Amino acid sequence: MQIHRKALFTAVCVFLLGGCAASSGAISDSDRNAMRSAVADFSSAMIRGDAAAAASHWAVDGTAMPPNLPTAHGRADIEKLFAGFGKITAFTQNVVEADGRGDLAYTQSTFEVTFVPPGATTPITDKGKGVLVWNKQSDGSWIVARGAWNSDLPLPK
Repeated sequence: MQIHRKALFTAVCVFLLGGCAASSGAISDSDRNAMRSAVADFSSAMIRGDAAAAASHWAVDGTAMPPNLPTAHGRADIEKLFAGFGKITAFTQNVVEADGRGDLAYTQSTFEVTFVPPGATTPITDKGKGVLVWNKQSDGSWIVARGAWNSDLPLPK
C-alpha cells in the first residue's frame, strides 16, 4: 500500500509539473523583437531628454540598479534617476542576447553613451553592459521589471 501511495504522489507531481512546463514555452522571435524595439525607443527617449518616456518602459513597481548610485524603486523614482543623468548627446545599445520562457524574459546588452553630467561642461563617454528582466503584459507588450548596468571602463585614479 505504501508503494502505491508513493507512485500516485509521483504521478500527480509529474502531471502538475508537466502542465507548468507546457504553459511556459520559449519566447518567440516576435517577443525578442519587441524587447529590442523597446530598448531602441528607450535610447531615443533618453537622447531627447524625455525621462518620463524612458521610464514608461519600466514597470510601475520596477527596480533600477545603476552603478555608483542607490537603487531606484518604482517608476517615479526611476524617472527621477533618468532625469538626473544630464544631457545625453549619443546613446546606443546592442541587445546581444534575449531569452526567456512564458511571460518572463531577460536581455543582455552592451551600451555606449556620451553625456554631460549636471553641473559639468565637458562630455563623458562611457561604455558597458547591462541585464534587464522583462515581464510580458496582457496586451503582448514587454516591460522591464528589474535592470542593472555598469561600466567597462576603470574608475578614474
